[in-house]
Amino acid sequence: MFFGLFTNLMLLAPSWYMLEVYDRVINSRNTTTLIMLTLLVVFIYLVMECLEWVRKQQIEHAALSIEQYLSQTVFNAAFLAKLKAFNFPIQQVFTDFKTLKESLSSPALIGLMDIPFSFIFITTLFFIHPVLGFFTLIALVVQIVIILLNQSRIHSQMKQANQFAVEAQSYFSTVSRKSEVVKSMGMLLPIQQRWLGKQQAFLYHQAQASEVASKSAASSKFLQTMQSSLVLGLACYLVISNLMPQGGAMMIIASILAARVFSPFMQLVSQWRVLADAQDAYGRLASLLANYSENKSGMALPAPTGDVSVEALSYALPSDAGKREVFLKNIQFKLNPGEVLVIAGPSASGKTTLSKLLVGLHQPTNGKVRFNGVDAFAWNKNELGEHIGYLPQSIELMNGTLAENIARFNEVDTEKLNTVIELLGLNDLIADLPDGVNTQIGQDGEFLSGGRRQLIGLARAIYGNPKIIILDEPNANLDEVGDKALQSTIASLKAQGCTFILISHLHNIVNIADYLMIMMNGQMFRYGKPAEVMATLQTSQNHASQNQPSQNQVYQNQAPQNKNQQVKAAAI
Repeated sequence: MFFGLFTNLMLLAPSWYMLEVYDRVINSRNTTTLIMLTLLVVFIYLVMECLEWVRKQQIEHAALSIEQYLSQTVFNAAFLAKLKAFNFPIQQVFTDFKTLKESLSSPALIGLMDIPFSFIFITTLFFIHPVLGFFTLIALVVQIVIILLNQSRIHSQMKQANQFAVEAQSYFSTVSRKSEVVKSMGMLLPIQQRWLGKQQAFLYHQAQASEVASKSAASSKFLQTMQSSLVLGLACYLVISNLMPQGGAMMIIASILAARVFSPFMQLVSQWRVLADAQDAYGRLASLLANYSENKSGMALPAPTGDVSVEALSYALPSDAGKREVFLKNIQFKLNPGEVLVIAGPSASGKTTLSKLLVGLHQPTNGKVRFNGVDAFAWNKNELGEHIGYLPQSIELMNGTLAENIARFNEVDTEKLNTVIELLGLNDLIADLPDGVNTQIGQDGEFLSGGRRQLIGLARAIYGNPKIIILDEPNANLDEVGDKALQSTIASLKAQGCTFILISHLHNIVNIADYLMIMMNGQMFRYGKPAEVMATLQTSQNHASQNQPSQNQVYQNQAPQNKNQQVKAAAI
């Protein structure tokens, strides 16, 4: 703004030069005066261009500084948002950030900053003659009203266009991850039609916004051109009426100044898209940072020892109907270092949701998950992460080498890596790979089979000998050899004081458990020593069997299975 004051004042140099030439050179016929005036105005132009260059450099530097300052914050917020909402349009966040950064170094920002300096030219017109000043001011107000009305319409259309663009992009991204199913089962055409509907809605609203913008630019240009001519005509009238004593030179200068008044507004109109996109991007980023921010790092906490306590844990989310959909209710248990808990139950009983709460991914609606008495959700994950082992239901490997994935993309510790390989018996697996532990496994481990991905995910979970290990269906893709390696690993780490929480249905895993929890509809249906829990389930099933109707009645009534039978079947 400071440099802009001087550059806008220097824009008066052509008018001043014209006035001096008419006043001094024409009357005196002095060539030396003409040369000196010309050299002076050229010098002013050079200074003005240097100041403009400095302005642009400052703005670009500021945009770069803001990007460096906010990039990590935006990345973390986008990561948290994606964690809490699977369909969150994370790509839109980085597009918005890029749009905002580029708008800060665009001509649109300079035009916006130059608007206040238009009043320098209006003030000069008032000094030339008040009538010219008032006339230009009224025309400027009309121009601003037209721009604001058009921009309001443009913003409304662009907002809808961006909404449909995000939906189309998100829909395509979701479908593309399931391309094999879509292609093989003939689903491509109807899915394509759905995507085209969203894309066409985006193009329609974008076209509407472009049409309004074109009309706005045309009307602004018309007003600017007409304004210069009308000011010239009005000034001419004042001259011939002897109401402007400065003469004909001021008539020309007034016309030039009137055009300068409208110049920044014309620049804004030509850059409407940049400013509109930047405004929308700013709004979305501000909302993102307000709603998703990392827990601030407090005092460093001692490493967990494996002590886990879950206190009256409940978790619910608002549904589309406005009610809260309950996933978990009143879960509570306590584990000492080196103990193993197996969680079983039918599908949709809340087991996976519980595992995410246990590692501090979601904030409980009520209750707490505590490690060594400290709230797991509030614990800084950068500090806690190395002491936690976690294998989600979907393995979620990342593009990189096998060693990098196991080492959690930290610097690979060869000793820790070899320990994990020996525990899980991965030597043969690694020997089959072209580059051993340095083999690139592709996005999501696409170059590995399902069983190998499962083993690599397990290796990542136990890398570094974490004290709390939570595994969701760890043997889902394992063969008999892999399953035995898993059991051996759990037994070995259990002896070293590692606490395990396993979500599994397999009976041989229950054999090494200290506690067994059966879940049903988001609640603890049974909890205790494995033998006791299984015995109560067996007793319940026997009792239910005695009360079963006859075979004919079963065929007639088609009665569903007893709940105890369902739970026991799922547990076994």
